[in-house]
Amino acid sequence: MTTKEVYSILEPAHFLKDKDLVQPKTPEDIEIRRRIIDFVHEIDTARFMLAMSYKEPYLDLVEEKDYGNKFKTEYFKQHYLYSALIWYHNCFDLILQCLWFKHKLYGGIILHSDNIETILQKCKLSQIEKRLYNGDSKNPVSKFNERNKGVHDLANRLKHRQYLENDSYILYAEAFTFVADGYNSDKTKRHVRLSDIQSMLVKYHKDIIELAKDMLIPIRNSISNEFSDS
Repeated sequence: MTTKEVYSILEPAHFLKDKDLVQPKTPEDIEIRRRIIDFVHEIDTARFMLAMSYKEPYLDLVEEKDYGNKFKTEYFKQHYLYSALIWYHNCFDLILQCLWFKHKLYGGIILHSDNIETILQKCKLSQIEKRLYNGDSKNPVSKFNERNKGVHDLANRLKHRQYLENDSYILYAEAFTFVADGYNSDKTKRHVRLSDIQSMLVKYHKDIIELAKDMLIPIRNSISNEFSDS
């Protein structure tokens, strides 16, 4: 597929944009609205990065003589894809945070500007599953996470370990496999094929758009509004 074709099949999150003037009346609703706006912006960024990964052969970035050079073409594709992975993972985090604030899953704590970061640190899928769904792993959010575990694992690896080796080329080759005291350097690598990541992310985009429609539209519609009676 071309960049234009991919971009056209990836639905934006315009269905979450405000139709009228909105000013929430509670701290929770303000924070929820901000995260819904962030979701719209971040999925737009992820969508753009994913579409750009289909661009061939980046002649605006490399010389035409390098058209067949895998390093010159795959190198830029990798940058776009790895960025898309992070942005899509952020989108899922924002959905979790909206649920966290909407249902006040942090307990009887009063939300104020000094404790919001502490409250957010406790926002995890496991806690949402426990506190909102009574431990039932068949809820829509947990099922989404299970369907897209491959994407989330890759994104977490990029965030915290920063090592994915592209199967198409090796940027920094190691002379040999190092083995010592139970350690095998080959076993700590994560080999990825960029075309597989592209396919995973196209499916992910469609899936998270549906999750946002199911989860975020009702939350958006329930936000308090100073202008609702005017």
